[in-house]
Amino acid sequence: MGLPMPAPYKHPKTGVYYLRQRVPADLKDKARGKIVALPISGTLKSFTVGDSVKASLETKDPADAKARYREADASLSKFWEAVRNGPLSLTQKEIAERAGLVYKFFADTFEDDAEAPELWERAQRINAVVLKKAKLGKRPTYPLTVAQRDILEPRFGGFVDKLLIDTGEQVDQESRDKLLVAVAEALQQSTGTILKRADGDYSPDTAIRQRYPEYAPIEKPQAVPRQTEERSGAKLDLYNLLDHKFKDKGKAKTHRDYRSEIDKFVKFIGHSDAERITKDNVREWRDALIAQGLSLKTVNDKRLTAIKAVLAHGVAEFSLSQNVADGIRDKRQEAAPVGSKGYSPEQAKAILQATFNGTDKELDPHYQRAVFWVPWICAYTDLRVSEVTQLQGKNVRNVDGHAIFVITPQDGSTKSGKAWTTGIHPHLIEMGILDMFKAVGDGPAFYRAYSVGTDLQKIAGKHRAKESASRVGDWVTATLGETAPGGRPNHAWRHTFTTLSRRVKMDKEARDYMLGSRSRTDAREGYGDWTPDVICGEIDKLPRFDVKETDYRPTLRVMKPKPISEPYVRPKKTRGGKLVLTPRVPKG
Repeated sequence: MGLPMPAPYKHPKTGVYYLRQRVPADLKDKARGKIVALPISGTLKSFTVGDSVKASLETKDPADAKARYREADASLSKFWEAVRNGPLSLTQKEIAERAGLVYKFFADTFEDDAEAPELWERAQRINAVVLKKAKLGKRPTYPLTVAQRDILEPRFGGFVDKLLIDTGEQVDQESRDKLLVAVAEALQQSTGTILKRADGDYSPDTAIRQRYPEYAPIEKPQAVPRQTEERSGAKLDLYNLLDHKFKDKGKAKTHRDYRSEIDKFVKFIGHSDAERITKDNVREWRDALIAQGLSLKTVNDKRLTAIKAVLAHGVAEFSLSQNVADGIRDKRQEAAPVGSKGYSPEQAKAILQATFNGTDKELDPHYQRAVFWVPWICAYTDLRVSEVTQLQGKNVRNVDGHAIFVITPQDGSTKSGKAWTTGIHPHLIEMGILDMFKAVGDGPAFYRAYSVGTDLQKIAGKHRAKESASRVGDWVTATLGETAPGGRPNHAWRHTFTTLSRRVKMDKEARDYMLGSRSRTDAREGYGDWTPDVICGEIDKLPRFDVKETDYRPTLRVMKPKPISEPYVRPKKTRGGKLVLTPRVPKG
């Protein structure tokens, strides 16, 4: 008896037909995690490859299902061959065919209504600036230089990625370079056509369309086959996967945090073998965390995220068959917010007023400065507290009469891993903040410096800037005499700042830039520079905090650097167990 021909699978409950196909044995590792685009009912649909590919044919009619299956199966077979044979090297005609798909998509999609012509005009201007900056010339030379790619990829790379997903192809670097340029030109042409129609000119765009050959999928890959990679047969240990994930990239802090979460999970299930972990293990772990009274955010964003990320790395990089933690979440309804997220005007005033009372003189001089200055800086900049406490004198600058802070990951870390600048409010300047930073020198103002040459981004333990931030948080809690909003005394300043920025109509794009949290939805916001006059102008919109100031300012003494090997000295406590952080009561 012959083998049955592949056929669509009918779902027993819904009656909808599916394509179901296991990954060929020789491609199990190479294909996993890749995205394949299949034609379904006249539309390209994208699917992620796992142990198999499962795609709805979107019909309950047997005849339609067979026709759609044949078309999708043919495309899937080509995809397997493309993966098996390696990346394609496209001809110039094939490049033009694919660029034509981009032109036709945009020109056809927005033929009837340009929706927002001003956005298309802006996109056209930005595209032109990027292409000019890349210095391609009339006939670009390939492969492109690294500098040219760095200019073009942020603007046009996403369009190329989508195009290749739709065609189900993998291409070599030179072909991608050519696609980058061709797609950029196609986008400019389609934008021009859309704007003509927005002005009422619906004359045919035949001349442009004739430039692009009709797209024809490549029947056989032309690249030279590559040798299949061999995977190690060693046990997939969670800790090995974790270390491999962070071997060449990722923050040291995130690595430490994930290890802490893995420790808890391993203790719960009794082993660290990723291949033996089941969905039941992860579900039971989630339920145990909920039973401990942890918040929905902690369960989902900390405990479960670490497990999911490490298992996903095992699936993507090694032979782990599946991520059993995927889809498991704490689905409780998030509690409604109680009270304000930030400080009330009265609370903010109380904290800032208390800074003039100072702290116990036994406290490290760097921490004395932190307790005084950090709340003020947080209030007027909305920086994360650790970004404030890691500030160094060399990154406090005056540019053309505008005072700015330079926030850089080289001083420790930033949430985005990027650097940016923010303005310094005139009130801070009047209080003497520039004089303070000048007096303490180029090093850190709010923690005791490490030895010269220490890489501040690769400190294994807790960075001293974070210890300083903790001191400030403890002091604020003691000053308020109550729990801060959200239980996070330092973070509450970010909500306070954002509320004030809305009241004074601060430019949102500028605010997001100064917060180090720029929008990821619009790549256009990444163009151009934020000059000191602009960011200082926005900061200057903030009203002054009206407190009764005194002449008190903390010591300017700087302790000599301390090697990283020396253990952290915990803060002193009173006999009653309280930290020596509460403000001194002024004499008289």
